[in-house]
Amino acid sequence: MARKPCRVSYRRELVAAIAAVFPAQWFSRFPCQGNPVWTPQKVFWVSVVMSWQPPATLHEQFEAARDVIRKVHPRWRLGTSLSGFLSARQRVMDELRRPLVRRLQLLATAYFQGWRVRGWLLFGVDGSRFETCRTQSNEAGLGCAGKAATTPQVFQTTLQHIGTGLVWDFRLGPGTDSERRHLDDMLSALPPQSMLTADAGFISFDLCTWLCERPHPFVLRVGSNVRLLQDLDSSDWEVEQQRVGRRVYLWPQKKQHLPPVVLRLIVVQDEHRQPIYLVTNILDEEQLSDSDAAEIYRLRWQLELYYRFVKQTFDHQRLHSRTPAMSLAEQAWTVVGLWVLQLISVEQLLAAKQLPASWSAAKARDAARRLLRRALTTDTCVAAQTFRRQLQAATVDQYRRAGPKEIRDWPRKKQETPPGPPKLQPATAQQRQQAQRLPKRQLARL
Repeated sequence: MARKPCRVSYRRELVAAIAAVFPAQWFSRFPCQGNPVWTPQKVFWVSVVMSWQPPATLHEQFEAARDVIRKVHPRWRLGTSLSGFLSARQRVMDELRRPLVRRLQLLATAYFQGWRVRGWLLFGVDGSRFETCRTQSNEAGLGCAGKAATTPQVFQTTLQHIGTGLVWDFRLGPGTDSERRHLDDMLSALPPQSMLTADAGFISFDLCTWLCERPHPFVLRVGSNVRLLQDLDSSDWEVEQQRVGRRVYLWPQKKQHLPPVVLRLIVVQDEHRQPIYLVTNILDEEQLSDSDAAEIYRLRWQLELYYRFVKQTFDHQRLHSRTPAMSLAEQAWTVVGLWVLQLISVEQLLAAKQLPASWSAAKARDAARRLLRRALTTDTCVAAQTFRRQLQAATVDQYRRAGPKEIRDWPRKKQETPPGPPKLQPATAQQRQQAQRLPKRQLARL
């Protein structure tokens, strides 16, 4: 007699999936403060479930998440007031943000070593803005950046591991914040000797100096806002290499009491045969060829895909909170919730011997939302159709497109002018003399 196929409860699947990332005992070290109904564990569960749900108002998302969690954890006492939950969510994020990020980073690190790019542990950084409600409080506290008709915005800068596509760190602030300042706050979290790639908006003398001192290799794009010096020759501090590319020097006028940053300039072409100017602190072409540098910078595009799946695939392009603090907390919980789902998905993809970069956010979204719907019922599924198996199959299609994906020029599409070439200038006699006068103790820092 044939055995009946094993059936699995959707509710147990949901508990097992989230507990694999944040088990119940992880929250036990954080005492409940403020509202005793909303413990950190309950706030975490409701916020993660809300981030996976279809777009709706905050009240609708809150009610739907409560319904799911009451089925999954019937012994839990959950508050009914949306305002009470939002206050607790803001408080818990303020208190637990660093432990939450450290926990997610610890889990992500397990996948990094096996997924390098050209032998490098590669990280990319980029920023994006998210619109929020046009209230007087948000306008005063968040500000409006970009076009005149935009609403108040939250600015997010994300540090991503390129090999797996997993988030490594993030910073949030008002729409008028600086992504360069956000990156400065995240630099200390970079793993040792990892490589950084970024667009032209991030490069600065302070950033390059910090990365060279640690040391962290980097491939950064430069634009017309950067002045690079040529022919700044001084045998006292220049490092000799057997094979070097076109050597340039980043040495702003206000920083000439410090040693210049020695860089290699690389010029490649994009898909439209337009020049792209890159700089790297790897001077030896045998360690990093021009083609490898171009490929490393091209893979920075994965961050654009990350923001696309947050904004479009999961439809989190607009926040619903009416105050700046609530808006920042809402966006932080959205990032954490989708980070949890991506970690669960990458683990299952690797178990199925799939590439992490082949992850389909749309298929993972459908699997997560199907799991939430089924958790409200007493249904069970066969082992071949479990949430875990669905995530193992959540990969992008491998077919080749016969034509462009986008065939219309939409009027609201953002059209950005690409960065121009950097300003290349020969070093003056005064600058050469200044380089020779640099103290030996400063030169040793290079």
